[in-house]
Amino acid sequence: MIHVVTDTTATVLPEMLAQHPNLHVVPMSLCVDGNYVDEDKITIEQVIEFSEREKTAIPTSQPSTGDFLRVFNEIPEEDGIICIHLTSGVSGTVNGARLAARQSGRKNIAVIDSHTTAIGMRQMIQDAFEMMEAQMPFDEIVSRLNDVALHMHTTFTVPTLDYLRRGGRLGKAAGLIGSILRIKPVIYINDENQVDALDKVRTEKKAIARMVKYLEEHSPCKRIGIVHIMNLERAQALQAKVQEMYPDIEVTCSTGTAVLAAYLGPGLVGIIFESA
Repeated sequence: MIHVVTDTTATVLPEMLAQHPNLHVVPMSLCVDGNYVDEDKITIEQVIEFSEREKTAIPTSQPSTGDFLRVFNEIPEEDGIICIHLTSGVSGTVNGARLAARQSGRKNIAVIDSHTTAIGMRQMIQDAFEMMEAQMPFDEIVSRLNDVALHMHTTFTVPTLDYLRRGGRLGKAAGLIGSILRIKPVIYINDENQVDALDKVRTEKKAIARMVKYLEEHSPCKRIGIVHIMNLERAQALQAKVQEMYPDIEVTCSTGTAVLAAYLGPGLVGIIFESA
């Protein structure tokens, strides 16, 4: 049997866990009021309320080496393990999983940097199970998932860069800070797997248009998802627009997670897609 290990930023649905007993989710955690809380034990609204009140970044913690080893040790030695995690551009989770894999001494653990998050990770997990059902060998599944990761694209706009700035995750987008009060930043994960500035515009409408243009620039697409943080109405409007543009693709819409809210703040809306 092959097992999939992921983290809570993948927004794995309860029905997916129920359907796949060989799917394991290792929690990220957040420090609120001096206490670390597993991501699945706190809401996005609680994270935003605390961050707005304190005007400070909420520290987040990737799963520890011990967290990974505990999961690995529960899986029979003869079974393969595929880890699919949040982009290394914003988190050390991938490196933590690789360290744990080395410490485990097992040769059948593959760690994949998704180059994305949220719905993009969830799509890759679903891919893994579909390939298992097709009885593909372990190495081929890993190879195909790595290829999918290289074709994943993530772009989003946020009302403010304060959350990224506080958390030190602006990366190459740091140049936007000088004009932060007068722009709507459009951010993306670049080819080097880093947070970068795609554009800076004056209105949210123009920011949405720029994200749609980015999507068109990478067409044809295989899959498209809309992600948001406390911005459902705008996300659904974007979903309808993109669905009209790509009638042959089911465009999905889902929320981010508490850790992503701590990184990026409320009001985010973005597009995560796989190019052909």
